[in-house]
Amino acid sequence: MHARHRIRSSSLSQKLLLVAVESRQKGVVGFAMEMFSSSVIADLVNRSISFLFARCQKQTTATVQEDLRLLRRLLMRSDTIVEESERRHVSNQDMLQQLKALRDKAYRGYYVLDTIRCQALLPGRGNRDGQDKEEEVKRRTFVLSRFNPAKRLRFPSAGDPKPTVALDGASPGELHQMVCSLQAMIDGMDEFVVLLMSCPPIHREPYSVYLSLDRSMFGRQMEKEMVMDFLLKTQPPGAMNLGVLPIVGPTHIGKSTLVESVCRDEKVRSHFSLITIYSGNDLKDETKATFRDKCVIKHQNNQASSEKRLLIVIELIEDVDEEAWKRLYSCERSMAQGSKMIITSRSENIVRFGTTKPLRLKRLPVEAYWYLFKTSAFGSDDPGDHPKMASIAMDMADAMRGSFVFASMGADLLRANFDARSWSRVLTRLRQYLQKNASLIGEYPDDVKVKDCPRFSWSVIKEKPDKYFMLHDIYQRGSTHREVPPISLSDLLAGRAQPPGKYEILFWKSRIPPYFNYMCTCEIRDM
Repeated sequence: MHARHRIRSSSLSQKLLLVAVESRQKGVVGFAMEMFSSSVIADLVNRSISFLFARCQKQTTATVQEDLRLLRRLLMRSDTIVEESERRHVSNQDMLQQLKALRDKAYRGYYVLDTIRCQALLPGRGNRDGQDKEEEVKRRTFVLSRFNPAKRLRFPSAGDPKPTVALDGASPGELHQMVCSLQAMIDGMDEFVVLLMSCPPIHREPYSVYLSLDRSMFGRQMEKEMVMDFLLKTQPPGAMNLGVLPIVGPTHIGKSTLVESVCRDEKVRSHFSLITIYSGNDLKDETKATFRDKCVIKHQNNQASSEKRLLIVIELIEDVDEEAWKRLYSCERSMAQGSKMIITSRSENIVRFGTTKPLRLKRLPVEAYWYLFKTSAFGSDDPGDHPKMASIAMDMADAMRGSFVFASMGADLLRANFDARSWSRVLTRLRQYLQKNASLIGEYPDDVKVKDCPRFSWSVIKEKPDKYFMLHDIYQRGSTHREVPPISLSDLLAGRAQPPGKYEILFWKSRIPPYFNYMCTCEIRDM
């Protein structure tokens, strides 16, 4: 009985074991099938995402390239409008505002176009060290939007196979926004163009863009019209006050250049019988007699239409003494009605002497400054044909911080040594110069008012300069002073002259009115 029970139990256990083994085998197979299915699905999903991403990237690249082509065409149209307006005398304030907005937008467009073009087409340089690569990465990212600073334009690294353009974020809205805004602005200027054709033409010698910028005031057309509007505005009968316009701005910003351009205008010259200019520090010790003696006559007009109106220009470096100003201003009773006065200075305190809203000159926007510098440096050459050199020039423009002096001297050096290796060396020397002198002076070293601290410089062309220059006491001298030193700082920087000793040199000479010369004492020492 017991034996039969044990046999039955054993048979039952074996059956249960077989069922368990079969179930386990089925579970393993099911689990394997489930894993296989998951892998296949994951692979399909990854392939689908990659396909969609590649397709989206291809569409984005095509969109960017199309926007670049459209941007070039729009810039050509804007150039045509601006060039035609410069051949005509535009006095309508609304038209001047439209013209300024178009110029600013065009400068912005050129900045975006040149940034993309010179960086996207820049060939890879595989033998760069780590520091150079880091600097290259920094140069490849530019903030392109004032509306959204968080968005940046990003360019391919040196190892990318194709020079495509990519933008941070999900869409290339930055470039497209530029194209759309410029397109809308140009489309809305039909009435402007019609009115422009009715403006009287200005007769001048034909110049190329490069020569025109090199010999004329740049970026101050709106400010010039504001000054002329103040000068030519008729005062109401019985007005007793002498109109005074204060012009304020930092050194080398173009105050004297703006005033000179206004005083040379035929409408201003025919409006005033006498235009005089006084240059000094602060008027502190001046009397009426000494002030008149020191005034230089810029223009004299004996026509009856001028009605003996006077224009007095006072150019000061420092602040104005209150008592001296009251003594000077009291002479208004002896001047003909409609006489005007312009006072310029670096000091904001002169604003209190004005009878109208002051004009404050600021540095050019980055985009306008780049347009000026690249046109001066490349001349008639297209920066797009020299992407590596254009990239170096953009770095130089960024380092020079809107300085007209540095732009002029730098462009001269680049034009005289038109190759990428020389330009790279000039950029390196410029950075060294700024770093060295900024640490000694404590400010940006293009300001000539610093008298006590010498500037240190050296050749920018030689690979290993063996001498350095100490520049002392930079000062301004008018164009009427005929004794100009035969050696210039440009000669020293280019290595064309390095005579030993201590002597006076020409620091910089302006090529536009009033043609100021800047001198300094130079001492050459061994490294």
